[in-house]
Amino acid sequence: MWSPHGKLSLPVKAWMGICKVIIGRRPKLMSLQNCMPKLPVPSVSETMNRYLLTVRPFVNDEEYARLRNLAEEFQTGLGKRLQRYLWVKSWWSSNYVSDWWEQYVYLRGRSPLMINSNYYCLDAIQFTPTHVRSARLANFITALMKFKNDIDRQTLAPRFAMGTAPLCCEQYPRTFSTTRIPQLVQDTIEHYVDSKHVALYSRGKWYVLNVIAGGRQLSPIELQKQIIWIEEASLTDVAAPGEADLSAMTSGERSKWASFRETFFSKGVNKHSLNLIEQSLFVAILDDSEPGYDPENPDMLNNYAKGMLCGDHIWYDKSFSVVCFKNGKIGMNAEHAWADATIISHLAEECFNWDIELGYDSSGNCRGQPRDDTILSPPRRLRWDIPAEAVDQIAVARNVADGMKEDLDLHILKHDNYGKGFIKTCKVSPDAYIQIALQLAHYKNQGKFCLTYESSMTRLFRSGRTETVRSCTSESCAFVRAVLDKQPKEECKALLKSAVNRHTDLFRESMSGKGVDRHMFCLYIVSKYLGEESPFLQEVLSEPWRLSTSQTPYGQGTHTDLRKFPDRISAGGGFGPVADDGYGVSYIIAGEDNIFFHVSSKKASSHTNSRKFAADISEAMQDIRSLFQ
Repeated sequence: MWSPHGKLSLPVKAWMGICKVIIGRRPKLMSLQNCMPKLPVPSVSETMNRYLLTVRPFVNDEEYARLRNLAEEFQTGLGKRLQRYLWVKSWWSSNYVSDWWEQYVYLRGRSPLMINSNYYCLDAIQFTPTHVRSARLANFITALMKFKNDIDRQTLAPRFAMGTAPLCCEQYPRTFSTTRIPQLVQDTIEHYVDSKHVALYSRGKWYVLNVIAGGRQLSPIELQKQIIWIEEASLTDVAAPGEADLSAMTSGERSKWASFRETFFSKGVNKHSLNLIEQSLFVAILDDSEPGYDPENPDMLNNYAKGMLCGDHIWYDKSFSVVCFKNGKIGMNAEHAWADATIISHLAEECFNWDIELGYDSSGNCRGQPRDDTILSPPRRLRWDIPAEAVDQIAVARNVADGMKEDLDLHILKHDNYGKGFIKTCKVSPDAYIQIALQLAHYKNQGKFCLTYESSMTRLFRSGRTETVRSCTSESCAFVRAVLDKQPKEECKALLKSAVNRHTDLFRESMSGKGVDRHMFCLYIVSKYLGEESPFLQEVLSEPWRLSTSQTPYGQGTHTDLRKFPDRISAGGGFGPVADDGYGVSYIIAGEDNIFFHVSSKKASSHTNSRKFAADISEAMQDIRSLFQ
């Protein structure tokens, strides 16, 4: 990982060869878990030094001196004691961060999951394999079940970094049949091993769609006929009071949802129906809108994405929900506590490709004929007995969700002036290049630098999840100032190279367990267990991330040749802003010539405007390109 690109040393090549021999030709999904190393605990001094380097770009000399004194006091005092406890935890746990990260960052969070935690991914925006909704959903369910079966049988190939270093696959088994259950203080994650059905929502009603019947999995054409039955039944079935907007409870404040669930859904028919939703393989929603992409009307794509991030009928507690639209488009929304976005992006990429491979007949319906040896019962309608008081609370939750949705400012930039192909000719990392462009764009937009979050993974270690790359560096700031001051091209290019190298080093450090934020987070948790107060940790962990970024990986599964099929590019996905007065930016490098940026912010803030920031990103990308022309 630390070798120069394309210049591996002989010892590194030997190590890679040995790894390939040990791994074998067809390793199983979880076969390499026990030989993965543990995430190392950095020294307090290393973390303090790295932290001070990351804050230097946007604090003055006086403020930097104050922070340095706080860091030194912590390092020589309380930090030593907290570190000893953390070392002990690292000895007996598989990962000293991940269990606390899931517990305290996700499950104890009381804020709504919608926009604040869940994220989304979109279909190919210029290609739809069929416009018959029932057929598209049936094929996609079949593809999802193939992915599930591959996980269960461990025939899904394990993930590797650089084709050699195994990545932790511990998150995959919870992909299906998993639900976050609301509690008053701390939610729980429940995984159900015997799920055989999908909970399907259509026109205000909930149904149970069996995927396995008669001891076998239904074929795509059989699933399509079941979905058609639901489509037709939902035209005449009458929704129970409160049923149509029940999912709004999952979008709201967690303790309120937990109290509501205990009061009105802990017994009888309501408990039974709720259990069938929560214990389903996943949730599917039939949506009667028709999203798409029109270069002349960017709001079409924006509304598509907004509907996936904060749609009206998504069950935000489920590990993931699939939305199938009237025109055959697909989208997904995923809960964040059980796994990180790399898992869902892998699933989505594989299933979109398998869906195309399954194919459709000339009318757009699923191929094949139903089997004669199985008499299929029609899907079941879920029954509810929701009292008037609960119906009123559901209506309030819907109004709150609508307000949050209205406040979301989401804009997608399809940057097709150039992409990875050109960036590679500059001999720099595409991710680092984009991160530097985001720094330039943010300064254009805000007139100042800010603490920037980029997500990286720590899955080179057992039970690894994520770490933070603090992308705003002294080197990136120097480059931004040089560009805006219109310094000579060669000077700007030299500063760009320095900024890119610095960012690449930070990314490697974070992947290698040498990040700043997870270590300090765990030290803070230890301090709380011990009843100790640390002004330094409290200040550090309360600093707002006004620019939160993440790259959606592409090419994890069955690779689609985008040069051969350019219309099959995926727009990736996105998430909401982390700070009320900040931006969230997710991007995907789609092939050689396209990069999609999903920019989110809140309309309530007078400091942000997603459309304006997207324009600044486009301008910044062009500014950097002009240095090489």
